[in-house]
Amino acid sequence: MIRYGVLLLVLLAAFASFGQTQIKVKRTETISLPRSHAWAHPQFSPTGSAIYFTDLDGNGIWEYSLKTRTTRQLTSDPKSGLAFTIATDGKSLVYRRSLQDKSGRTRKQDIVLMNLAKRSASVLASGSDVSVPSFANNVPVYSTRSKTEVLTRTAGTGNITVLGIENTKIALNVNGKKTVLDPLRGGSYVWPVLSPDKRQLVAYEMDKGAFVCDLAGTVISKLGRRDAPSWTRSGKWIVYMDDKDDGHQLLASEICAVSPDGKVIAPLTSTPGLHEMYPQCSPRENKIVCSTSDGSIVILEYEEHE
Repeated sequence: MIRYGVLLLVLLAAFASFGQTQIKVKRTETISLPRSHAWAHPQFSPTGSAIYFTDLDGNGIWEYSLKTRTTRQLTSDPKSGLAFTIATDGKSLVYRRSLQDKSGRTRKQDIVLMNLAKRSASVLASGSDVSVPSFANNVPVYSTRSKTEVLTRTAGTGNITVLGIENTKIALNVNGKKTVLDPLRGGSYVWPVLSPDKRQLVAYEMDKGAFVCDLAGTVISKLGRRDAPSWTRSGKWIVYMDDKDDGHQLLASEICAVSPDGKVIAPLTSTPGLHEMYPQCSPRENKIVCSTSDGSIVILEYEEHE
């Protein structure tokens, strides 16, 4: 009788899994880039037509056109590659550069806005502590000493964007008003990303791992250790890196996907000799871009099916 009960549970689990949308990688492409640098932290443009990335130290921003297969460097500013955002219309880029004086004790940060067509740049703000800038309705938004600038100019129904991390908490722009979330109460957060329908948010709490919450900060599901989470364009999966280290160096890293409720996990890569890291999903196509431990940029083309 016990055996029949166990068999029934196995069959029910199989049918439940069969009913779930599945995801798998069908094609992998390593982008042809100059080997003068080790490349890192790639992301798609909002239009999906280009990929932006930096070097291993975050110094400079490069653009790779998926149409022309060409690369151009946009800036060599220090640490700009760790703090930049592309406007929704793809016409502008805003970034934060960090400068040290000769003594190394004093830091100055600038918010820089760049017109991508003209490659002209202007400094919007400066200070010892300015936020990572973002866009709302193609208007650059940033904070200096926790005061968010120009946000009221972005007011409008359905205008919801992630402003970033402010004093370890998640800052959102909701129709022109700043909302600060602390879903896990006393948390310290990284990697906040809006779902494609802008109704949910995935983020990572440093001690408790990844989770999904609504825009009021109510936790919907806890996902555990899912580093660098990113929503697929369908919103049916959250892609992340499954990395392992010994406390000093990276030992392994693969790209996986998890359903937003945390019930289904799907490995997307299996490359023991190569470590894929920091995945970002295209907003327009079934593609994921990530960097690798050898400094390459890889595109994973995936498919979803019932």
